[in-house]
Amino acid sequence: MPLCFLLAILLPAIAPGPSRPWSHPSGHPSPTAMPLSPEQLFSRRALRRARLLIQMRMLELRDERLECVREAILRRLAPDLRPDKGTSVICRG
Repeated sequence: MPLCFLLAILLPAIAPGPSRPWSHPSGHPSPTAMPLSPEQLFSRRALRRARLLIQMRMLELRDERLECVREAILRRLAPDLRPDKGTSVICRG
């Protein structure tokens, strides 16, 4: 995976979100108010979190793709070969 692509995914995933107008102001500065150092940005924890987020998204995309393939196969099947709506067979292999 190219480094630029990885950084394009990592930075929005670990960047601080917009401040909430309904949050109560405090006398202490928030930890996200200061820019992150390279050590914090590329820490093992941050990289692991980003990797897990990417893996979760890839699994979601895989499931969506499998559902599209399933629907395409069902459209091509003759009506008498289609499975009943109430029964679903899950193949694990």
